[in-house]
Amino acid sequence: MPRHAVLHLSEDDEPLEDKTAALPLHSKRTDRQQKKQTKRARKLDAVVNLVQLPTELILECLKLLPPGDVLIFGAVNRRFRKLVALNANVIGDTIIRGRYPILAQCFPLPKLLSQVDATAREALMDERRQRMLAIHHKPYQHVRPLDPYLVCSCITCFMLWNNLCLALDFAHWQDNLDTGNPLPIIPRGKSPEWNEELVQRNVRIVRTALHNSLWHARILELHLTSTIRAIRRHAENKGNKRKHVEMSDEEAEMGTDTFLTKPGPLSIEFPFNRDEYYMLEAYLPNRWWVKTQDKWVYTIAGKHEQDIEYVVRSATRQHDSRNDSRYREK
Repeated sequence: MPRHAVLHLSEDDEPLEDKTAALPLHSKRTDRQQKKQTKRARKLDAVVNLVQLPTELILECLKLLPPGDVLIFGAVNRRFRKLVALNANVIGDTIIRGRYPILAQCFPLPKLLSQVDATAREALMDERRQRMLAIHHKPYQHVRPLDPYLVCSCITCFMLWNNLCLALDFAHWQDNLDTGNPLPIIPRGKSPEWNEELVQRNVRIVRTALHNSLWHARILELHLTSTIRAIRRHAENKGNKRKHVEMSDEEAEMGTDTFLTKPGPLSIEFPFNRDEYYMLEAYLPNRWWVKTQDKWVYTIAGKHEQDIEYVVRSATRQHDSRNDSRYREK
């Protein structure tokens, strides 16, 4: 047959039917991809359904969450970020009252300098007093001192600032303390870059908390987690015969500080360096156990006002003394 001949079908021949089909793909890789797509679709549906809820209902739900979850929620999209930002103080105050009423009394916020009256501000910012504070309040390796132009520099506010920064630093090293990995040793007078970044991060968080109750609640949440982990560590240490804080697994899982109402060891001394973290179990400053009343008494109330009165009286006496000396010279 010639090469160019055409093959003709007869009337009895049936046309060919294409029955080819795609082979079903089945492998561990495709299974994983399909699961990821399904999970991604569920998350998207959840976000879409949540967006449709009224703002008032979303706010009521946020007040029931831990502060860390609220901050994560605020990173979902622009609407949620704005919602959390505008209502941060309302959400934070509600969370603190419901979850951390005890820690809030142990770690209250220092006062802003703008919250102090003009006469007290002038006395606080006196040059002689600031020079004296610079001598007696040198920065620790794990805590940076407050900015006296932003925060009240009375003794009480100094203590409150240091305690908040300490709570963040203590939380940062919990994994090392749990695993027994030694904390890094910093030579005296040195501050490596990683340590400077850590303490400055803590400063930024505390400064944010001064204006934002949600971030104050976040600090309390972190310290509650640190306290729970520290209590468990010391309870497992059979060689430690000191009095421990009583805490059950159920109480730890509640996410509140209710179990801290029970009697336990005092924690008054401020940890001046990180070496003291090894023996730190429940650092809850500004409270004292009164046996006659069988309860904790919180000692910070009114201290700021007393300190301000003392600073103003001291400044007045110094001013009068300088005027008298000038009068005698004349």
